[in-house]
Amino acid sequence: MNNKNNNGPLGGKGPGMGMRAVDKAKDFKGTLKKLLSSMSKYKYTLIIIFIFAIASTIFSIIGPKMLGNATTELFNGIVNKFSGSGGVNFTAVLHILIKLLILYILSTIFLYIQGILMANISQKYTYQLRKDISLKINRIPMSFFDKKERGEVLSIITNDVDTLSQSLNQAATQLITSIVTVIGIAIMMFSINIVISLVVLLILPFSIFILTKIMSKSQKYFKNQQEYLGHVNGKIEEMFSGYDVVKSFNAEEKILEEFEIENEKLGEAGWKSQFISGLMHPLMTFLSNFNYVIVAILGSYFTIKGKMSVGDIQSFISYSKNFTHPLAQIAQVSNMIQSMIASAERVFEFLEVQEEIVAKDMKELGEVKGDVIFEHVKFGYYPNQTVIKDFSINVKSGQKVAIVGPTGAGKTTLVKLLMRFYRVNQGSILIDNKNINDLGKTELRKTFGMVLQDTWLFNGTICE
Repeated sequence: MNNKNNNGPLGGKGPGMGMRAVDKAKDFKGTLKKLLSSMSKYKYTLIIIFIFAIASTIFSIIGPKMLGNATTELFNGIVNKFSGSGGVNFTAVLHILIKLLILYILSTIFLYIQGILMANISQKYTYQLRKDISLKINRIPMSFFDKKERGEVLSIITNDVDTLSQSLNQAATQLITSIVTVIGIAIMMFSINIVISLVVLLILPFSIFILTKIMSKSQKYFKNQQEYLGHVNGKIEEMFSGYDVVKSFNAEEKILEEFEIENEKLGEAGWKSQFISGLMHPLMTFLSNFNYVIVAILGSYFTIKGKMSVGDIQSFISYSKNFTHPLAQIAQVSNMIQSMIASAERVFEFLEVQEEIVAKDMKELGEVKGDVIFEHVKFGYYPNQTVIKDFSINVKSGQKVAIVGPTGAGKTTLVKLLMRFYRVNQGSILIDNKNINDLGKTELRKTFGMVLQDTWLFNGTICE
């Protein structure tokens, strides 16, 4: 079997250095339906989570408006005191602050509960996926693993399930809260002043354009970074796994030169991806501060005209500064969801792999005598590539038979056929005159002792 694992021990596809390139599913809608269907037993808990997430967000959105009312009350009281017509109504201010505190406490409680519930669901769901995968592995024919890279299979079991778990825990509720925040803030801004709201919203398309441009540019380099990371991991695995071979052929310098080339590519791609994505924060900060200046100028004008209060300016500044943040979150969450669906697609494809054919009425082998017969066996790993054309042999119990031939002659293939890792295309294999296709695989394989060319030492004692 050719091992073309160039992606390191875990395929080099998992969370690596910094951000990861966004994988896209081949069938987004179809995979999303499968994911929702497989999580249907958690639907009522998910509904509660979304309700709590929305309630928590709404309470936090109302907060700046109430704080603005408190500021207005203080400002009016101070102005009245200087004009000699009264003073600050501290009772009214206290009532507003108590209501504000209650709102923020409720928001925190709801946020905490939905976070605990979502973490519980994501962990239970991924636990079940890992369990299903571990059971599936034992039912998949050997041909599947011969045609797949080792790193690819390991990446599905580890990285894809981890990506699914992390994304489920973050993306779903974050997407809901971000959308509700954007809508809620827009409503609150329009309720304070329509003109300033329209001016702030005019800057929105420009912000989205910058976000999209930066993300599309950086995405290419993040993808290259993940690819080169896989190559570097592969080189490292080869260097350490084949260390004795490298030393015996004096190939240290050659291996180091190859590693240096891949490492340099990885460093270049990593630098470019981090530099371009690093532009996002300062640019968004600039736009946020630009909004702040516009709101301050227009707010002052409308306050002088008596169309806004001082507290309204404070509330509006708070809303305008927070308006771009959920938009950036939505962009990030959309990428996270893309990666989640792509990972789910690979997991579901693995779980849907055709399993080994098991006959309904399995015969028992009973006490094994040891007669082995190959009758006109024809076999090929692929339909158009026949490895064994017409092989027959009759080995009696007690005989010692050695099959000798060059690499690729089919020696290992005969053993794989005998243990029914593969089924013959034509002919039959008999043990004590019983066709191995009629025997259970456990019953069949426990009668053999196979020593492979490449040894694998499992963790444990010699006795185990």
